[in-house]
Amino acid sequence: MINFSDRTPSYFPYVSILVSLLFLLFLTLTEFTDFQPQIMTLYAIQTLDYWSLIQQQPTEILRLLTSLFLHGNMVHWVINYSIFALLAFSIEKVISGQKFLLVFLSSGIIGNLVASFFLQEQNNVLIGASGAVSGLIGYWLVLFPRKKINFILPIGLYLQKTSMPIAVVIILWLVVQIILQFQPQPSYDIAWISHIMGFATGFTLAWFIK
Repeated sequence: MINFSDRTPSYFPYVSILVSLLFLLFLTLTEFTDFQPQIMTLYAIQTLDYWSLIQQQPTEILRLLTSLFLHGNMVHWVINYSIFALLAFSIEKVISGQKFLLVFLSSGIIGNLVASFFLQEQNNVLIGASGAVSGLIGYWLVLFPRKKINFILPIGLYLQKTSMPIAVVIILWLVVQIILQFQPQPSYDIAWISHIMGFATGFTLAWFIK
C-alpha cells in the first residue's frame, strides 16, 4: 500500500488512559461500594508496622505500588487526578507510553518508599498518587521549562491579563512542600516527603529518559 499522506500519525496516550481508568475503578470501589475496608486492608500502607510486615512477608512490598491508586476521599482523588490529567497526556505524547509509565511508577514507588521509612514510627495510612504526580511535575519542569501559564490579575478596577513561567510556579510549590515537611511540628496527615522525593525522582529521570 502506498501512503500519499505526509502527516505524522498522532500518538494515542494509551497508558495515561489506562492509569485514569484504574484511578476511576478504585475510586468507585472505595467511595460507592462496601469494599473500602477490605481494599484498604489489602492494598494501603500502614506506616507503623509496614517494615516489620515486609520482613514477615516480602510480597507486601507491592503495597508501594498498589497504594498509589487509592485515595482517602473524593477531594483527595480530584486534586491528584486533576494534576495528573493536566500533565500526563502531554508528557506521554512526547516520551511514549513505556517511558511515561516508568517515570510515573518510579516516582510514586520511591515517594512511598521514603515516606513509609520516614513515618515508620507514626500510625498513618499512606495512600494516594501524590508522589507519582509530583514526579510528573518534576519531569514537566525539565521537559517544558519555558512554558507559561496565563491568568487574570486584578489591578484596581481593571483586570489585566498576564502570564508567568510555569517553572516559577513549580519552584514555589516545591519550596512550600519543603517548608511544610521540615517545620518544627509537621502535620503527617499529608506525606510531604513523598511529594518531595517523587518530584526529585521525576526531575532526575527527565535528564536520562527523553
